[in-house]
Amino acid sequence: MGHKIGRNDPCPCGSGKKYKKCCLDEVAYVPTATWEIDKVGAMSAAEIFEKLNTMGIKTDQDHFLQDVDRFYSASALANSWLTPLGTDVSGADFVHYAAVILWERLVPHKINDERIDQLMQEGYEGFERGKHKLACNLWLTVWEHLKPRFTKEMKSIRDAEIVFSGNQNLHNWTQDLEVELGNADLHKDRIIYCREFCELFPESPESIILNMKMAEAEGYFNIGERDKAEAMFSDLQKQYSDNIWVYCRWGDLFVFGRLPDFVPDYEKAEMIYRMALDRNIDEEGDVMDRIRDIKKMKKKKK
Repeated sequence: MGHKIGRNDPCPCGSGKKYKKCCLDEVAYVPTATWEIDKVGAMSAAEIFEKLNTMGIKTDQDHFLQDVDRFYSASALANSWLTPLGTDVSGADFVHYAAVILWERLVPHKINDERIDQLMQEGYEGFERGKHKLACNLWLTVWEHLKPRFTKEMKSIRDAEIVFSGNQNLHNWTQDLEVELGNADLHKDRIIYCREFCELFPESPESIILNMKMAEAEGYFNIGERDKAEAMFSDLQKQYSDNIWVYCRWGDLFVFGRLPDFVPDYEKAEMIYRMALDRNIDEEGDVMDRIRDIKKMKKKKK
């Protein structure tokens, strides 16, 4: 497989500049559209290649398959074709559509940024329609396609953003995936995902790593492995003793468990919440609210 062109790699146009400073976000090649993607899609692959050749883009199926290995997006591939032609190009919209169509037809197993972006958006729309498990499974498929792009040098999720140039924000999307897996009660998938994230990106912002570890612990609790969940939260409490959310989310497990046969343990929850009060943490209002809520729940139970 050829080398994928990253944002900080030399631009393939030969300018000597970094790709992100040259052709990655090139807009000069998107003039007023004279082509529509359906029109290009109606052409055979041979006709598309013939049209590209008449425009001065010397490529064929063999060359295309080699080019695909160098890029993550059809747009970046199209820009690499257009750059040597200069900025005054007629039919640049055709070139972009051609790259998309040829990619879909000739290498459908190689999911590009355009397709990943589409799947991410379909997931968000699925959540809005209440199709949480279906949307989560869609996103987990996206995650599996993204993982091979990550290298050992990418220690933080911020480092990994160079391998995806879609409209969605990879930093935000990876956190949304964790949240939605919990909302969908896909606890085993949540455990695996959170563990993978922390292993892949251990130098991500501390707040994200902590959130992923708490989510993993919640996952264990909600599949019935309470001892493992408690052990993880106990370790996190020692490591982040002044973080109010460690106590809140730990205690919440005993009030809002997700198992079908779950029975609240208000005393256990309150004991954990009060551990935060003993630390005199500035943001203890969230804990106090929970303690008050527990008292109300106990009264209703009586």
